[in-house]
Amino acid sequence: MKHANAYVAQLIDLYQLALTEYIKANKDTLDEIQAKMKDTVLRNAIAGINASNGAVR
Repeated sequence: MKHANAYVAQLIDLYQLALTEYIKANKDTLDEIQAKMKDTVLRNAIAGINASNGAVR
């Protein structure tokens, strides 16, 4: 189990690094999408789901 926990921790770190690099590389596109979705029903629905799941940070 010791090795499994270390593997999972490294996998999480790798995922977070990949996500960070993706966001850096695609920031302009992501900002454009966010601006377009600012006042849409879908965005409001997603925010409501996140709030009800306690996922708001």
